Amino acid sequence: MGAQRLERRAPLPYLGMKQPSGPMHRFTLLATVLATLALPAAPARAHPHEFIEAALELRFDGAGALSEIGVEWRYDAFTTMLILADLGLNPAAEALSPEDEAVLAGFDLNWVEGYNGDLWPLQGEEPLALGPPEPVATLLEDGQIVSRHRRPVLTPADPAQGPLTLQVYDPEYYIAYTIAGQTSVSGRDDCRARIFVPDLSAASAQLEAALDELYAGGIADPEEDFPRVGRDFAEEIRLDCGPGAD
Repeated sequence: MGAQRLERRAPLPYLGMKQPSGPMHRFTLLATVLATLALPAAPARAHPHEFIEAALELRFDGAGALSEIGVEWRYDAFTTMLILADLGLNPAAEALSPEDEAVLAGFDLNWVEGYNGDLWPLQGEEPLALGPPEPVATLLEDGQIVSRHRRPVLTPADPAQGPLTLQVYDPEYYIAYTIAGQTSVSGRDDCRARIFVPDLSAASAQLEAALDELYAGGIADPEEDFPRVGRDFAEEIRLDCGPGAD
């Protein structure tokens, strides 16, 4: 069932968790960009550096509980070019050979300990614990890398026990995620996924204020301690199940 994109009505509770940085490729990518362009380090106000369109599939078990989340990341064309170059592949490739696909497979699933995959599901105010990523496929489509994996929900969540909400974001806002217009649901036919968007003007103002405070405090390199504003820019999926959800 399709997802509607609506105005954000109320924010999720702030979790206040310090998350380790994500897939290791992001650090080498920035170095590649700077070396390629022969420019000094980009100013901190240039965040984000990567853009990913995320799509989710919410999978329910026979008891009607959310048991697995399928995740698709579609990288922007420029980031795709940098990733391919970083892996020693042709950055201008229009298609991948089987050998290239083997090199690319799972390139973004080598996560540091504690990284949650930029996926933030909640039931009520409680985070849902997820298992490690299980690779599904990595391919090249229309000049963009499309990476798919799945995450088991360690304790399946029954929507009748509390509302389910999900966000996809990088706390450090190195990566900017948007949610694709289709959030699919399998295993139940009585659920509706709605997408709520953030107040981008308010989020941008908060970012500017946080950066101004860093600069005023004499921070030499705000990139090393960039404000954790990714959540302020995050779209949000809210899942309604049961009678009246259609």
